[in-house]
Amino acid sequence: MNWEQFGYLCRINSSAQLSKSDKLRLSEKASLSIYQGDNDDSELAKALVVGVVSQDEIAAQKSATYYQCLPKLINDFKFEHKGWLVYLTFVFAFFCLSSLLYQLFVVPAFIDMYSMNQQHDHNIFDSYFRYWYVPIILLFLLLSLILSAILKLKNASVLSELKPFSGLFKVFFPRKLVKNYETLTAILFFPLSSVNSGVTTTETKHLYECEALGLNAQNEFEVLLQQQLKQFNQRAKYFINKLIIVYGAVIVVSIYLFVSAAYKPLFMYGEVL
Repeated sequence: MNWEQFGYLCRINSSAQLSKSDKLRLSEKASLSIYQGDNDDSELAKALVVGVVSQDEIAAQKSATYYQCLPKLINDFKFEHKGWLVYLTFVFAFFCLSSLLYQLFVVPAFIDMYSMNQQHDHNIFDSYFRYWYVPIILLFLLLSLILSAILKLKNASVLSELKPFSGLFKVFFPRKLVKNYETLTAILFFPLSSVNSGVTTTETKHLYECEALGLNAQNEFEVLLQQQLKQFNQRAKYFINKLIIVYGAVIVVSIYLFVSAAYKPLFMYGEVL
């Protein structure tokens, strides 16, 4: 179930005019298949729908009304990842191509030039030939890590998983980012508090208080969701930018070593002349 289908089901269940049989009829697979959103199926959307339909009719109408804002908020704050994927892949491919050309043309040219002088070691590039692939392997591993992080954050931003930061991912990603997502899911389950106690946070306590004092908490629910989605998006971008800085630093160091290896024999050749 994607979020467009979820929104459609919420509009059905929030209606007081439709009978239960009408709601069931409109919720059939043929009707749902009409709503094809940009996002993939979401485990979280399925869990929320199950919670809504398990409530009594009045509570289900109230919960569905809360959730009608969700598809639009997710589309407004989804993590833009395609630009990063294209950029990182292009940089890596360009680096590999440059390294290959360096191996085939630049290094042999310097060796031929330097071999004219018999007073120096002809094997000055031996260590380079032996370890030239190390930066490429390191960049490939780092690229794989960054791409995995980007795809994981992309899925998390559209709320496609219940617990995207479990296992090693919980250790790898910043604690504030993980906490941000946990707070977001806690707020999402607030309308279902009668069937799912969920996790209590400062935000959910505030919503309970607003509701207890007679304030319509629906508007506050939407505002808090928007706030958490925005914070998550900002922190995700900041984290990826830091990984890209490390990626760029490895490339700079590798290029420095390449240039240093290329010009060292040239300077030595100049000394001889």
